[in-house]
Amino acid sequence: MKKTFYSLLILLSVFFTACGENTKTAVVADIASIEIVEGNISIYSTDEATDLTAMATYTDSTTAQINDAAIWNNSDYNTLYMYNGSVSAASNGGSSIVGISSGRFSDEINVSIIKLTDFNITNADINSTGSYILEATGTFEDNTSKVIKRNIEWSADNGAVISVDENYVATITILTGDTNVTATVFEETNTSAATLAPITRTYTVN
Repeated sequence: MKKTFYSLLILLSVFFTACGENTKTAVVADIASIEIVEGNISIYSTDEATDLTAMATYTDSTTAQINDAAIWNNSDYNTLYMYNGSVSAASNGGSSIVGISSGRFSDEINVSIIKLTDFNITNADINSTGSYILEATGTFEDNTSKVIKRNIEWSADNGAVISVDENYVATITILTGDTNVTATVFEETNTSAATLAPITRTYTVN
């Protein structure tokens, strides 16, 4: 009986030893560094938002995007709008420092805003009642010409109606008669924005 008992103990000992040898503890890698992938950038003052990417490198050399986990900060909200790594101009020119942090790690970049120097309403002639898309093209300090997407306000007289959708596309509905359409850039932004004179174009309805 004792012999059988000791044999059972030996078998159990071998079993648990074997199980222990096959058990591995999961190793969780720590963050080794973080960065804003794009580095220093320049954006146009009337462009749509630019998305930045926060990336972490771990001690096991793997990487992962951490836009939602990182803490974002912006040195000048009067110059630059920012939300969770998405940035756009709040003024016509200037720059701001955008940073991220996670624990003891951090990184920062400079975001410069390319200034709009002139613009015009550039639609084809409208000569009848109906609905039309409005468009303005700007010239910037680096001599680039681009369609203006943001920071522009539209108005019209003679009962015309202007609507702007979520993609910043402006549509005018002309009801009757000649219509004056006015575009103003940076009219309602902060005092650090350089406001350009409004541009007015008259559409003659035949």
